[in-house]
Amino acid sequence: MQIDIRPPVRNDASQLFDWQLDVERLEREARGARLAGTPDPWTRIEAECSLDLIEAELTALRGREQAEAGDSVVQLRSWKARIERVLRMLEATDGP
Repeated sequence: MQIDIRPPVRNDASQLFDWQLDVERLEREARGARLAGTPDPWTRIEAECSLDLIEAELTALRGREQAEAGDSVVQLRSWKARIERVLRMLEATDGP
């Protein structure tokens, strides 16, 4: 058995990063935790790590030309706003 360790081929040539983030799943899990009124530490950890990765990608794109990095920056900023909202929802379940 051979394992393919090549980086994935980007489907969207306008993105300068080659990973995807399932923000919708994190949003669903945060809503579920909020409705149940119970903390969800694993979703919080995943959201915090995702936010760190987004920040790192945004930092890496700062040196790029606007025309080249524009679509990637828009996508990352959208994810960042949504992940920050997930973290706020999760904070509401943590209690005082």
